Amino acid sequence: MKRPIEEITRENFAPFGVLVEQPTEDAHGSGPGWRWWAHLTTLAGGERPYALGYLDLQPAPLQFDWAERHLHSDELVIPLGGDCLVYVAPAEHLDQPDRAPSFDQYRVFRVRSGQAVLLKPGVWHGAPLALDAPLKALVVLLHNTGQLDCSITRFPEQPVEIVR
Repeated sequence: MKRPIEEITRENFAPFGVLVEQPTEDAHGSGPGWRWWAHLTTLAGGERPYALGYLDLQPAPLQFDWAERHLHSDELVIPLGGDCLVYVAPAEHLDQPDRAPSFDQYRVFRVRSGQAVLLKPGVWHGAPLALDAPLKALVVLLHNTGQLDCSITRFPEQPVEIVR
């Protein structure tokens, strides 16, 4: 199975979450060397605080053989210093946390430097992928999500190849 890279837009990513990027409307405030837009999106919270994670991404084969999902936490992915790829599949069958999506449900999006994605709870995804150069990424999600709210599927015999 092969999946193409899609240019991300607010509309085509909407089923999976929110695309966060510099707004096109007028800034809410500004000063010398800065512009500010308030309330781009909110992270739904619960009893746990949010945690920041840091990813060091290096170029590797453009394929994936696993995915995870969190039923009770949004996940914000912010690439730093370059573009990355995110692969996602819909948040379906929420009453069956370990029920993996079919391969044809996965989509691959390019997230450009200056953009971020907020994944909805239940969306299947994996670690972002570097394209041609190393980059870093920040990840925001509820504290201890990996231990308390994580379903994982692995398919090493049938990795999904990403085509440019």
